[in-house]
Amino acid sequence: MALANGIRDLGFTRRSLKILNRREVIQKVPTDEDMVFLSRLSRIWKDTEWIRESVRQIRSKARREKLVREVELTKPERYVLNRYLNAKGRLTLEGVASEVFYYYGIPENVARGIVRKMRGRVYMAKSRRSRNDASCKPS
Repeated sequence: MALANGIRDLGFTRRSLKILNRREVIQKVPTDEDMVFLSRLSRIWKDTEWIRESVRQIRSKARREKLVREVELTKPERYVLNRYLNAKGRLTLEGVASEVFYYYGIPENVARGIVRKMRGRVYMAKSRRSRNDASCKPS
């Protein structure tokens, strides 16, 4: 329990620790060496200068914007968002909700809420984009 509190005090989430473990940076049950590493990493983890420099290394402006736009979204939400943004034809709420159920195992009634939320976000993004395109055209 003290170990979990120590890691929590450093500002790491369970998800970030799973990522570090999956990449074999730390062990599943962190050793003393892992704790020293995590302590040092926590000093720069949330530093805006470090984050800015890390994001700057992504060369594509579109990829940087996508990262920022989708940073707080879950995997199913990102799936739905990209499904609507990249759609060639018309998508139905039920169809996309059933895809979310199939790929992520989320009940369809919950998936419908996710689809509605992301559909609204796509609508706002597209209308914002068309407004910006219209304001850039010479009169």
